[in-house]
Amino acid sequence: MGLQELMRKVEQTLAEAGHELLNEAEYPIVGNKMPVLVVLAGRRAARLQWLLASLADVTNIGDALLVISHSFYDEAVNELVKRVDYCRVLQLYFPYSVQLFPNRFPGAELNRSRAAAIAAEEKQHWWWTTSFLFNHYTLLDHKLGLALFLQEDDYVAPDLLHMLKYAQRAFKYHHEAEVISLGRPVTEADYSLLTVAPWQPPFESGLAFNLTFFKKLQASASYFCQYNDASWSYSLLSAFASWPRGYVDMIASMSPRVVSTREYASGREGAEKARGVFTKIFPMRVRVAYIATGDGRVSHPQLVPHGAGGWEDARDTMLCLDPFLMTTEQKQQGWDLTFAGSDV
Repeated sequence: MGLQELMRKVEQTLAEAGHELLNEAEYPIVGNKMPVLVVLAGRRAARLQWLLASLADVTNIGDALLVISHSFYDEAVNELVKRVDYCRVLQLYFPYSVQLFPNRFPGAELNRSRAAAIAAEEKQHWWWTTSFLFNHYTLLDHKLGLALFLQEDDYVAPDLLHMLKYAQRAFKYHHEAEVISLGRPVTEADYSLLTVAPWQPPFESGLAFNLTFFKKLQASASYFCQYNDASWSYSLLSAFASWPRGYVDMIASMSPRVVSTREYASGREGAEKARGVFTKIFPMRVRVAYIATGDGRVSHPQLVPHGAGGWEDARDTMLCLDPFLMTTEQKQQGWDLTFAGSDV
């Protein structure tokens, strides 16, 4: 497929996103605040198929909206998504991907390697997807509830939505908490316990928040976008440090409901290991506790770590601050992100 045709397909997909959902006839939208599962998909299609298979086993998955946001267009992946028949699906394509701009920003250029461009793309993709859903997606209007973010190489437990509901209830009793995390490094832990603690990486796995929270985050976008790190999770930590409390509290599952398969040789092996983690699920009663040590409650990070780099290009900051190019004067800055380019 030529680059111009690929660009047209991406434009068409984004235009259609405002009008229809896959499987909407089988799963009509009823009520408000339905859960939204957002999958950030890139180039690991072999892992994505295992995540989609695990989502099929989630109890009450038909109540959710599955959003799959791609940074790489692949017809084989499209066919994989079309086979999802267990819930309504919204498919998005990141319009400023390295694939669409292979020879100019935000892709590779003379002073920007392909590896650097792909690394920066992860943060841009996450921010654009989040901004699109909460700012520009009008089909569901006020019906969007919590958005829970997943990576394509994650694998989820059958009681994912079950635990998400319990975590939402905990907000009523722990007003200081603002986000949820259902993923964490795997340890032997109480499967019925939720904890309250300051958010920080690696709790980006299974991170969930709502529109109200995103509006607060958007107000501190400069701290997210100007932080010199291509990781969106550490960039979030930078944004949170600018808030009045200097951090954000989370409700987290002590036993993870989201496990990454990235460290395993194949998605199949990772899925098998993940299923071994999910041996105790669906608690009938859930307790909530503060994480504490002998010195008291676990404190928030005192200082945001120095950024790991990969975000030195000022154009990355500009695109992040203006993800829909509403105000950016691209040509004055010597770059152009319109689809009318000719870098075929």
